[in-house]
Amino acid sequence: MKGFIGLLCPCFLFGKNADFLGSGTLMGSCTTHFILWAFFNTICCFLTEGILLGLPGCFVACYACGYRKTLRSKYNLQEAPCGDFATHFFCHLCAICQEYREIRERSGDSNSSDLSLVAVTAPQVQKMETPPANE
Repeated sequence: MKGFIGLLCPCFLFGKNADFLGSGTLMGSCTTHFILWAFFNTICCFLTEGILLGLPGCFVACYACGYRKTLRSKYNLQEAPCGDFATHFFCHLCAICQEYREIRERSGDSNSSDLSLVAVTAPQVQKMETPPANE
């Protein structure tokens, strides 16, 4: 269901992600995302006569990749297989849905849509050690 919301109204899902990460409010982040998306979408449609309709996500990537970096640092996730900017640049809508799914799954309640009451602690960094040699 959230995949459809991410496709039809990405600003709402982006706002929920930002609100959960503590990097903004639902309305503030949602509005900023909507304004950037609408501005670049309008420019792209007028300049290319609708051919480059998917291009606005590329420009919004500059704004959105910071939230992805915050999510990765909160959960000790690696920046792989590509960077935060590249992920949002090439598939902005998929990145927003992926971030929402990651937050929902790590919050402990994969069925809940209200993530405001969840307290999350990052897992410890794990290291591999060589076993001691038998003497």
